[in-house]
Amino acid sequence: MKYFLILIGGATGALSRVIISELIEKSQFLFFPLGIISVNILGCFLLGILINLIGPKYEEIYEPLLLIGFLGAFTTFSAFSKETFQLIEQGNWLAVLSYIIFTVIGCLIATWIGMQLIKN
Repeated sequence: MKYFLILIGGATGALSRVIISELIEKSQFLFFPLGIISVNILGCFLLGILINLIGPKYEEIYEPLLLIGFLGAFTTFSAFSKETFQLIEQGNWLAVLSYIIFTVIGCLIATWIGMQLIKN
């Protein structure tokens, strides 16, 4: 059952990532890719909420479905790495540093904010 829940959550998370990322990428406001940074920060925010929201009674269902499956596929470190190297190839070092800093710090802050919103 655990693997089935991961499968369902993962498929849903990956599809959601692609759809949301593509919608955001259509409206570029900055000099670096907004789609992946947006889904990564949103995913970390949701992680922060779910960390404090999922009680031990339902952990066996929601951890594989939502944390491992959905959020594991929704957020993506590999796409972040790919886009970082694309920016490096373009030689835009300000964009590279900004993208790395905003992604890492933004994800940590988003997780913390989500955890603070839903305190036990």
